[in-house]
Amino acid sequence: MTKPLGRGSSSRLARTHLVILTGLLGLGVGIVLLGSDDLAPLRSPSQAAGSGVRPNPGASDGVAVHALARLEPVAGVRMIGARPGVRIESIRVSEGDSVRAGDLLAILEGHSQAEKQLALAEAQKKSADHQRELQRKRLALEREVEDRLKGPRLDAATRMNDLTQQRVKQMRDLLPKLNPLVDKDERAKSDLAQTYFQLEVAANKAELDLKELQARLDFQTRRRALEDEGVADESPDALVLARQIDLARVALEEAEVHAPAPGLVLDLLAHPGEISSGPLLSLGDVSAMVAKAEVYQSDVPRLAVGDPAEVSVQGGTIAGKVTRIGRLVGRNGLKNVDPRALQDLHVVEVSIALDRATEASNYVNMQVDVTLRPGARARGPGGP
Repeated sequence: MTKPLGRGSSSRLARTHLVILTGLLGLGVGIVLLGSDDLAPLRSPSQAAGSGVRPNPGASDGVAVHALARLEPVAGVRMIGARPGVRIESIRVSEGDSVRAGDLLAILEGHSQAEKQLALAEAQKKSADHQRELQRKRLALEREVEDRLKGPRLDAATRMNDLTQQRVKQMRDLLPKLNPLVDKDERAKSDLAQTYFQLEVAANKAELDLKELQARLDFQTRRRALEDEGVADESPDALVLARQIDLARVALEEAEVHAPAPGLVLDLLAHPGEISSGPLLSLGDVSAMVAKAEVYQSDVPRLAVGDPAEVSVQGGTIAGKVTRIGRLVGRNGLKNVDPRALQDLHVVEVSIALDRATEASNYVNMQVDVTLRPGARARGPGGP
């Protein structure tokens, strides 16, 4: 049977443990003091550079600036979309196709109906234009006849009025003499009264016709102005038909997707028969390529527009130059594959135009390594 440890034994055991622990701590401190690059913590970009690990790929030689970048077209990658919720009837392009600005990319639901609505609106306007043109010709013909007969009609109306007024006057002068002769003959008396009445009616009508003709001539200019307004191309009826065509054309355009700019179809994001969720395809003009580098903020003051650079793409190198230095400092979006490198950095976007776009055009959005040489443009080939 084991005996319990006494108070003296417990004290000796505690002292033994303390000695062992002190020895282990001393060994650790010794290792730290001796120094090991592999065990040194990465506390800052400058300390990282001293240990051989840069925030961005590559080691600084005191002149070059190394950074991560992404290959993009100069104008960027355009995401072409369709209205969400509509069915995609057909896609007229394939991946790798070159398109021009305005080319038809896809047809959406309702395209056929929109085409018919546009055709109907155009037919209605064409019919209205035809009727308006016929009315113009009729008015022109009527005015030609009216102008040719204006003088003779006025002369004839004036003579007719003068003649009837003269006959009425003569009849009035004869009535005092004729009344006694027909006073006892009721039939003759009635005929005389009827004759005088007819002369009065004819005189009044002739006078009214003359005044009406004169009024027509007086208001002829204003009447023709109103007629011209009714058959004008800018009349309200014509404008209504034009607006109907505009609405039908807008409806047709909403059922079509056109290329906003020239470029290459990089990727198809939807297929015919699907209900659109928004994105349809990606488009980019790869005739000119850039590398969008994320340069550490402390390296940016050394750079200037025009500085040369080299971009590593698939084992090769493409020369370029700095075309833009951003002003906005933000978090890095590109990550170094080296686990020792800092991953959370403050960087500035720097654009590098590539001299040979063809080699980079097949790798849009690819992450690459970039070497920038500050001041090399100013120093020249023979500089220090």
